[in-house]
Amino acid sequence: MKANVVVVGGGPAGVITALTAKSVYPEKSVCLIKDIGDSVIPCAIPYMMNTMPDPQQNAMSDKPLENADIEVKIAKVISLDTAAKNISLKSGEKISYDRLVLATGTSSVMPPIPGIDKEGVFTIRKSMADIVSLRGRVHEAKKILIIGGGFIGAEFADEISQMEGKEIHLIEVMPKLLLSAFDDEFCDKVEEVLSEEGVKLHLNSRVESINGEHRVESVTLKGGKTLAADLVLVSIGAKPAIALAQKGGLRITDKGSIWVDDYMQTDIEGVFAVGDCALKRDFFTRREVPVWLASTATAEARNAGVNLYGIRVLNQVPGTISAFSTRIGKVSFASAGMNCRTGKRENFRSISSTAVAYDRHPITLPEACECKVKLCFSPRSGIILGGQVYGCAAVGELINVIALAIQKGVTVRELDMIQIATHPLLTAAPTVHPLINAAHLALAQMRAAVTE
Repeated sequence: MKANVVVVGGGPAGVITALTAKSVYPEKSVCLIKDIGDSVIPCAIPYMMNTMPDPQQNAMSDKPLENADIEVKIAKVISLDTAAKNISLKSGEKISYDRLVLATGTSSVMPPIPGIDKEGVFTIRKSMADIVSLRGRVHEAKKILIIGGGFIGAEFADEISQMEGKEIHLIEVMPKLLLSAFDDEFCDKVEEVLSEEGVKLHLNSRVESINGEHRVESVTLKGGKTLAADLVLVSIGAKPAIALAQKGGLRITDKGSIWVDDYMQTDIEGVFAVGDCALKRDFFTRREVPVWLASTATAEARNAGVNLYGIRVLNQVPGTISAFSTRIGKVSFASAGMNCRTGKRENFRSISSTAVAYDRHPITLPEACECKVKLCFSPRSGIILGGQVYGCAAVGELINVIALAIQKGVTVRELDMIQIATHPLLTAAPTVHPLINAAHLALAQMRAAVTE
């Protein structure tokens, strides 16, 4: 078999690459190959435990691909010959290509903890059958222990806490939850919400062993503390899935990603890589960073899909801004760009400012919610470096405004003068809007520094 464009991987990066390629080059044949036939939408996996009455609500449909006349094959790719321009499937079939896009994603990291192979220990897998199985076990379990306090671990803890009769322990080796994305006061707020939901947090803690004869019965933490558990969920992170790229002789970075240029092409002509398996460069430093987000992956996919047969769009992905958002309990959290801790570590001079306001005006309106905005700026140029927000659901879109501001190099003066739409039931009052007020306070700091 031969296809003009072959995409390996059925996650968001692979799907968007295939759809973009077909829309830009309709005369080309496009084939997408994935080894999971019952895919789910990755970001919504935690909510398949309880929020969704039927897990099938989170199935990833192949209909958009089929409607675009893209061939979808459920198969395992086992080797890549870049000289002959073909791939080999586990079935023995070979597929030739003009352009190949690797969107192989990541694989879960399983720490070398004694007993981690016991029955009742789970990690996150992206097939419907696996998630349905996990959901069933979560509903049966009474004492659930989650290893890893990143976004997935925190979201699972939050989701399971909504269920009756669950004792939940969240183990995190770092001193704060979500430490890579937020400054301390935002991490503290996440911890506060989870604690109020009854989740027992164990920070600065490490699991030494998982105990039980055949299935998990308890875990022992460093220091000797033992916690009873009848289900353990491991969510300590992932690593790029690069085995196929290695077999094909593609360049791999020191940190284990597939090397790509600014247009997602690897070091071998005609072979591209997108999504979590591909190199991520920080927006500010251009250093390699382990940021794996569906939003970043789909931006890369559009970049690759447009430029498969020659550069059509220049500098489409200027580096990852690391824009995150989540919801814990009834509070939404989001960040983009540098937080203060990251800026200090990278030796960036910066100032920060914080503003708080309610998302409705007057605040006596029903369901008014406190919203906190923290912004970080370069003190000389005034260019925005990052932002963090918590509050109501509107936070999810407010952080996108901040992310665009970062990408476009917007200054504190421009944010101070931004023109916005407001409405009593939809936004903070224009007189106290937290985004504008945070910028105004930062500008005041800069002016004060000049006059000193």
